[in-house]
Amino acid sequence: MPLTAGSASAAVQTCLQGTLKYTATNAEGGTPLTQVTSNGRNTNWELRGKKQAGGADEQLAVGNTDSNGYFNACYTHSEALPSVYIRFHSASTGLWRVVTHKDSSTLYSFDSTTQNNASGNIPLGNVSVPSDKVYAFKIVDVLNELYWKRGTSSLCWTANQTSNCDQLIFAWGANNTEGNMFDQVSRKVLMNSNEPDSKHFILHEAGHWLQWQLHDKWDVPVTGCTGHTFNKISSATCAWSEGFADAVAAYTLGDYRYVFKDGTSFDFTNNQSTAGWDQGDQVQGRVASSLLDLWASNGPDGGNWNNTISVMTNRQSSDFRDYFLNGRPMGGLSTTGPAKDILVKHTINY
Repeated sequence: MPLTAGSASAAVQTCLQGTLKYTATNAEGGTPLTQVTSNGRNTNWELRGKKQAGGADEQLAVGNTDSNGYFNACYTHSEALPSVYIRFHSASTGLWRVVTHKDSSTLYSFDSTTQNNASGNIPLGNVSVPSDKVYAFKIVDVLNELYWKRGTSSLCWTANQTSNCDQLIFAWGANNTEGNMFDQVSRKVLMNSNEPDSKHFILHEAGHWLQWQLHDKWDVPVTGCTGHTFNKISSATCAWSEGFADAVAAYTLGDYRYVFKDGTSFDFTNNQSTAGWDQGDQVQGRVASSLLDLWASNGPDGGNWNNTISVMTNRQSSDFRDYFLNGRPMGGLSTTGPAKDILVKHTINY
């Protein structure tokens, strides 16, 4: 008698597809402030649901949205899933995240609508971040801009690490009492209220963390920084720390300014005769504008900041003078000719 083949159930793949969106105030657009809808790029998600009716809710797959905010979250099972949904988290891969408080590791999370008896490709369209979590997801999205320009081939933030990368952690909460700083105790950027309305502010504070990482977790010994501002003398160490952070934000966003959360901005354009500016390398705006000119597409450093990133990775500098006179030659960067002319233009004379 011939053998009879037993029947086998075909595998069923279920995929939830769509684009993560968030609508937030765009201070970079100026005043009056406006709301702009953006894609939530490289944001972590997990596919969750039940494999059997009455079963436990569990994680089925993990991933992150792509560079356009698109997601395609799939799971293959022996039958249609009784229920399935996506949970989004305020984090990107394992490299940066936003938590609720500096003493907490809790992420901001929210769920898409649940799909029942789900199989095949299920388009969710645009999935919007809830308004009370928008700032956390905006921070996650904006930090892509800095990561993409980090100036190293390492998957980590700097060449000081090639695996087990340190995470850049922001602690934001609408009612948090601490904010507006990179905290050197918790090593987190602290924000509250509507401070993330400004992308420049997000990236400025991330710039402080980046400088710490580039210097292999050595803190610039900053003094005289109380009440610092862009165009006035503070100290050489303050101007280097704050000027670098100012330059990080402007370079990352491709402009020459700092934008406040209310939509007003400060222009870094200056020379020897610019009214209202103090002179020298103890002025953070002079340091920031010098760096931006050195890194400019027509500047002497090759059209980007990559060589400066390499210099700072290999050598710690406590002020701009040391970076320029001692660090740059070690990295093959000029201190004469056009490079020196840039500094002189910004009233820095070595």
